[in-house]
Amino acid sequence: MHELQVEAKFPTFRDILLFAAAVGFRQDRRVPFTDSSGDPIRYEVLTAPGFSDTLINMIAANVVTDDPEIMDGTRVEERINIFEEYANGGLEYLQEQVNVRHQPAALVVIDLVTEALSDSGGAKQVSVDELLSGVTWT
Repeated sequence: MHELQVEAKFPTFRDILLFAAAVGFRQDRRVPFTDSSGDPIRYEVLTAPGFSDTLINMIAANVVTDDPEIMDGTRVEERINIFEEYANGGLEYLQEQVNVRHQPAALVVIDLVTEALSDSGGAKQVSVDELLSGVTWT
């Protein structure tokens, strides 16, 4: 994580974990968080800027698709556990990529972001008619 912070210029470890969880989810890499992995992630650390909890919730909702109650306030720990596992998997994947490609972490991060943006095709123009096609006015 230190290498990612220094070379890839992530301002905080929280940002690295958020990126790693997104990478882990995209690569379908969910690795259980063990005692040897370090301290568990404190929810308060992740949600300091108001948007972080959105990623945590989105990942959980996409993983536990058959149970809408995963979003219940009483299941925050379960959502964090899912997030931790994907962050752990993402960190593993990033380390593998650094080792296999023999590139600095910053280049691996840039390549992964570029790949994700090109795979999705980026933002596409949509007409107003297309935006309103599913809307009914009563």
